[in-house]
Amino acid sequence: MGKNAHRHSGDMANSLCWNCKGTLEEADLCGTCVKIQPFKEGRDYFDILGLPHSLVIDSGILTEKFHEKSRLFHPDFHRMEVNVEQEISLTNASRLNQAFKTLKDPFLRAAYYLSLQKPGNPVIDPKKRLNPQDLMELMELKEELESEIAVGHQEEAFARLEKETRILEKAILESMMEIDHLESDMENASTGPADPDGMIEILQKKKARLSRDLEYRKYIQSIRREILTPATVKETS
Repeated sequence: MGKNAHRHSGDMANSLCWNCKGTLEEADLCGTCVKIQPFKEGRDYFDILGLPHSLVIDSGILTEKFHEKSRLFHPDFHRMEVNVEQEISLTNASRLNQAFKTLKDPFLRAAYYLSLQKPGNPVIDPKKRLNPQDLMELMELKEELESEIAVGHQEEAFARLEKETRILEKAILESMMEIDHLESDMENASTGPADPDGMIEILQKKKARLSRDLEYRKYIQSIRREILTPATVKETS
């Protein structure tokens, strides 16, 4: 199955409407009794919003899909329905909002995308942490920033941290584009020889790097919260 296929499309043949017990032809609405359906437990955010499983998403299409689903599930449109349908509306709307919030932010989207990769992949282990060298670099950065702030150089410390963040985020966005292009190339080459030009290995290394950079960014954000207090930031403005 290619990355543009929806993972749960094949499950519909065995799904029944909670209201009329008829077989569902599509996941969100029963074609027979026109009742909204609860999101299946295994549906991920891409599937909920009807989007391909991809690191790169058109923000306009994402917003359009969100508004389309919101009109279907918004609790205000189901206040006069039976309790079951009201509960479905509330639960689905909550998951829909979380899906939109996650996928519209490229960094949250990247982390979520990697979390959906096949379990057991050693380079995309969600429990994996930064290596000792990275941790040492971050500790040194924090100490240097704290030293600058201690001698009254708050503005310089803030500017340095902002620069570090911009460089890292630029690298993350570039990695997302590279991975997306590589996955598209692999999908187009699926009828050719297995693993052409070692593309699978290249892809795994790029995903491992992306995973590392996302974790590194989390530590940078943590440093920002710890040393750049509201009072400190105010002094720099």
